[in-house]
Order: sequence, then C-alpha cells, then structure tokens
Amino acid sequence: MEKNFKIYSFNQAYQAPEYKWDAKNGFITWGSDNNYPQYLIDLYNINGSATHKSIINKKSRLATGFGIKPVTNPELSKFIKDKKLEKLFRRLEKDFEIFNGYAFEIIWNNDGSDFSINYVPLHKIRIGIQNEEYSEPHFWFSTDWTKYKKEEYKPQYIAKFDPNIRKGKQLYYYTEENPQADDLYPIAGYSSAINWIELDYEVSKFHLNQVKQGFAPSFILNFATGIPTEEEMDEFYRDFKRNYSSAENAGKIIITYSEGADGKPELIPIQLNDSDERFIMLQDMVEKNIVMGHEVPPQLVILTPGKLGSTDERKELLQEFQSYYITPRQEQLEEGVNEAVSLLGFGEEVKLNEYKDVENKDNKQIIQ
Repeated sequence: MEKNFKIYSFNQAYQAPEYKWDAKNGFITWGSDNNYPQYLIDLYNINGSATHKSIINKKSRLATGFGIKPVTNPELSKFIKDKKLEKLFRRLEKDFEIFNGYAFEIIWNNDGSDFSINYVPLHKIRIGIQNEEYSEPHFWFSTDWTKYKKEEYKPQYIAKFDPNIRKGKQLYYYTEENPQADDLYPIAGYSSAINWIELDYEVSKFHLNQVKQGFAPSFILNFATGIPTEEEMDEFYRDFKRNYSSAENAGKIIITYSEGADGKPELIPIQLNDSDERFIMLQDMVEKNIVMGHEVPPQLVILTPGKLGSTDERKELLQEFQSYYITPRQEQLEEGVNEAVSLLGFGEEVKLNEYKDVENKDNKQIIQ
C-alpha cells in the first residue's frame, strides 16, 4: 500500500549534559557544546520560569542574606571586613543554587603570609586534563568558552587549591556530591524539574503570542494536489517547521494560491475541548513539579488565595526548611571559606547567620 503521510518528531525535551575529554586542548568539556552552564544561566535569567527564579533567589537570601555571625577574634573580624567575605558568600551562594557548585581563587602575597580571596564565576571554569606539561590538578578560566580559540578569550591556567602550597594563584572548586557527576562538573539540584521549568517558559510565550497575534486552533493542513515524493515531503517539513513551529510563530496566518477549488489546501481544525481548564491544570502541575524539584515547601512559594496560612505556620515551615536544606548549604559554603581562612592561623570559624538569628525590619522582606 502506498504511504501518503509522514510522522515527524518535534521533541526538544531536556537532555543531561555530556562530558568529553578534549585532550588536544587539555580540558574536559561541560556539555556536548561546552556551553551547558550558560544554558542553566539562561534558565535563570531569560528562558526559564518565574517560579524557578523566585525559588533560587529565596534560597540565596535565606542562606546569606543575614550576614556573618559576629566573631570574638578582632583580627578575624578585620579580615572578614577587609576581604569582603559577606559579599563573597552571597555570590558563591547564587552559583551554588544555579549550578550546585562554586569556586573562588586565593592569591598569595610574595612571602606567603596573606592572600586575597576572590569570587570566580563557576560557568567560566573548565577542569584541566593532567598531562606531561600540566601534571598537577588544575583548571582553565575563560571569559567566553564559545570563543576560547580567539586570543582575547584564551583560557588561563589556574592551579587547584593546595593548603600545603603558599604561592601564586589557586582555585578552590567545590561541587555537591552526586553519584553521576564522577567528581567532575556539578549537577543542578533541580535537574529533575528542568523540563517543567522550560515548559513554564514556553507556555507563557505561547499565550503571549496568541494574545498578540490572535487566537487560532491547531489544525491539519491537507494539500489536494497529489502525493509528493519523500524528498518533497522533507523539504516542505523543513520550511513549515522553520516558519510555523515554536511559540514565536503561534497564531500566524497562512496565505495560499491555487488554480481552481480542487487544488486548494484544506485546513482541518482540531478543536481543543475545555482548553482553559486544561491549561489551568497544566500550570498547577508545572508549579508543583518545579517546587518539588527544588525541595521547597510549596506554601513558601505558591500563594493560593484562601490558603495563605497563618504567620505561625509559615514560621514553622521556614524553620523546617532551614534545618533540612538551608543549614546544610550554609555549612558547605562555610567549609570552603574556612579551609582557606584557617591557613592564616585563625582558630575561630566564619559562620553564616540563620534567618531566625537576626531580628530586624528587613527580615520580613528577605524571607518572603
């Protein structure tokens, strides 16, 4: 029987990043295109979900928004102020929530008695491959890895942090443990919710374009001009996909010309029954899955009319969230900074405040 149709897949679901050992250039790629972290940044900034961004910001404020606990050692207190550790913690924590890892560099002075400590954007770091030229663990830094072959973006060598070496520049690199990460690049804590984060964004674009361009049902487009060849089907598919697929092209008008009524294309509408209710259900599913992926109590993120909960209930949820999520994250941030600070002989550790440790007029704004 002659086949008179083809089925095409428009599947663009999220796929986990791949890592490749690029021996020629001496580093391990982060994603098949070596630009996976930028994808996560775009999910946060422009191509993601308002719920996703709100959760990341809330986590960051809860972890570092209340500053550093007072210390008893006046020299350590001066060090914290001079090195701007509160600002460093805030920047590290934002990377920690987006990527599930963070990095900072320490640069020793000439005699190894002191160092400067600086935030390093994690997405600009790639893990170096040990070889004859670079036998010790190391990293490479580039301001733009999509252009790293150009001279102005040429990767710069950074040695891995070693507490026994007090010279030059070193990078402290921390990633959350994950059985699939193989001690390489971190895997975002919300990775299981990335499809839902993208879906939230795509649905919002679809609705916006439908409103801007007018509402139109989905349809089957049938040409009564004979059955084309496989090559003609493929060519038409490519043209049609380029011009009419994706949210940006929703609601476009197709204008056709034919010689007589028999050859005109036929648009067969596919009626979506109860579409409003279906989108309401979809939005509810999207929000719930994003919140679950982030391990956040839904009541702290999704405000449902009539179910806001009392102040005591929110405090109880915040305390629970602090104990099982925020406190462990604070400890992981403190671990890295304190490992560096301890090299200067400070016996006291730097600790971050919990939201309940500080009472001031800004608390309400920070935790909401």
